[in-house]
Amino acid sequence: MYSPELLASQEELIQALAAVKALGASPSEVLRFTARATVDAAREKLRLYGLTPAQIRRVEETGKATDHLTIYAPTGGVVVHKNALEGMYVETWTRIYTIADLDKLWVLFEAYESDLPWIHFGQRVEFSSESFPGQTFEAVISFVDPVVDPKTRTVRVRAIVDNKEGRLKPDMFVRGVLTSRLDNEGHIIDLELAGKWICPMHPQIVENSSGDCEICGMDLVSAASLGYVRDESVGGDAPILIPASAPLITGRRAVVYVEVESDDEPLFEGRVVELGPRAGDYYVVRSGIEEGEQVVTNGAFKIDSELQIQAKPSMMSPEGGVAAPAHQHGGAPAGGADANNPAKESDTVRNELATVYEAYFGVQMALADDDLDAARKNAVALVVAVGRVDMSFFSSSGHMQWMKLSNVLAAQSQRIADTSDIKTARDAFYTLSNATIDLERGFSHAGGKTHYLKYCPMARGGDGAYWLQSVEKTFNSYYGESMLRCGFVKDTFASTGAEGEPSHDAH
Repeated sequence: MYSPELLASQEELIQALAAVKALGASPSEVLRFTARATVDAAREKLRLYGLTPAQIRRVEETGKATDHLTIYAPTGGVVVHKNALEGMYVETWTRIYTIADLDKLWVLFEAYESDLPWIHFGQRVEFSSESFPGQTFEAVISFVDPVVDPKTRTVRVRAIVDNKEGRLKPDMFVRGVLTSRLDNEGHIIDLELAGKWICPMHPQIVENSSGDCEICGMDLVSAASLGYVRDESVGGDAPILIPASAPLITGRRAVVYVEVESDDEPLFEGRVVELGPRAGDYYVVRSGIEEGEQVVTNGAFKIDSELQIQAKPSMMSPEGGVAAPAHQHGGAPAGGADANNPAKESDTVRNELATVYEAYFGVQMALADDDLDAARKNAVALVVAVGRVDMSFFSSSGHMQWMKLSNVLAAQSQRIADTSDIKTARDAFYTLSNATIDLERGFSHAGGKTHYLKYCPMARGGDGAYWLQSVEKTFNSYYGESMLRCGFVKDTFASTGAEGEPSHDAH
């Protein structure tokens, strides 16, 4: 590079050296000290400009300023971007080259909120790339972002991987899997780190004793202080797990139905349990059940629905309630339905409700598509469908239940139809879905399709939320495109045939 500033700075050094030489025999110590300080300042100025010690010595030895100088990069690596050409004019801060040391790379993952209980600094994660089918690489987590991305509802996790062979390239797409081990209290532990010392800045530095990090010089800390190993947990029992389909979750409460001994038909009792983090298809249970007890994994909602109908303690009503009395409106229940069981309503009733379900599913899919206009249109259709249901076909108890549910359905549908904010629409959809689920439990539905009860544990700030779908594949109405597939089937509702019984078994 040619630079007038560099040329002038070299001349300053040459003149300062000449001054020191000229004052060598001067009786003034102050002048000699000032001259030497000027030389040191001129050297430091050239060093800060980017000249190496060898280049500075060459200027001092030759006593000549060089009009063109080679500028050396501050670090070695690979040139990943070349921005300058010969003859080009550059200013301070103009980027000439971008150099990267690719021997070690950062691997950036995006983890869902529900994954966070399983992720810790210093964990090893295996990942794969489509560029190397069937091969896996290993990295060490060095940072977990303290902030959740509000759009994707994910947290960025950074890991460090050795890449001395240069096989991995920046901006490759990878997928990672990490394995976590739990103690009997549901805490993450890593027995391999027992008695080890780790750098809090560089987790790949693990030593058998205390000391300093060889990279940054920070004091190493014990693995136990980072929560990886608890003395009382080493060798302890594994935590209790139950299938994710077993608990009925409402807000911060979770209920499971446990089989109790009986000489006659099977009996089940509801238990309030404290759940830990979700592990794939299982939940960790911190308290409420014992190892070996049998829990209901499919059909718990049907048991809970029956208890609600009988006004006994259930998930939604822990203290139970008083069963609604029969309420006659000018005659016997239509279609010979059982007055104490609205689920025994006639096919005529279910046919009346078909348009209600259809409009609800329209709202549900529109919100999953982030389409507020479509959600509002279907909400208007739902208000109309609710108003057109002929209540004369209901039994007395069914009439009372429909009156209660129809008010909620109409009110929340109108709320969606009137709003211009999708967040408000999704808030109304929560109450609308609860009422529609109660409608399904109480009256079932016509046709040959199965309705699927879906649950997202992350919805509504982690409290979780349910909704119905007419298809098994998840379309999350609470998050839309940002987390479209977040959720799973908690129960299925088969259509009801002419005899008032399920047309096929629910799974």
